[in-house]
Amino acid sequence: MTSNNREPTQHQESTEIEAVDRKDLEHQISEAEQNERKKAVAFAYASIGLSGFETSAEMKHLGQRYITGEIDLNEFVMLSQKMRPDTDDSRPSGT
Repeated sequence: MTSNNREPTQHQESTEIEAVDRKDLEHQISEAEQNERKKAVAFAYASIGLSGFETSAEMKHLGQRYITGEIDLNEFVMLSQKMRPDTDDSRPSGT
């Protein structure tokens, strides 16, 4: 039985903190990995620019999510393809 006026025990508090900490750690990647991702994203932006196109704000935001580790490369590619206005999800890949 618990009372609404009762303070959580030390064990209960640490369990809640651990759950929050695990969630924060879920997307953490090393600084070296972040640097590699920054280089890859910068290269992609440069390539897009040299091709005469501009990187949209949405794509820049997606790139930042990839750099920070919030999404992985597969998610980045999938989400970026969905942003393309000419994407037809009914067509098989490669046709």
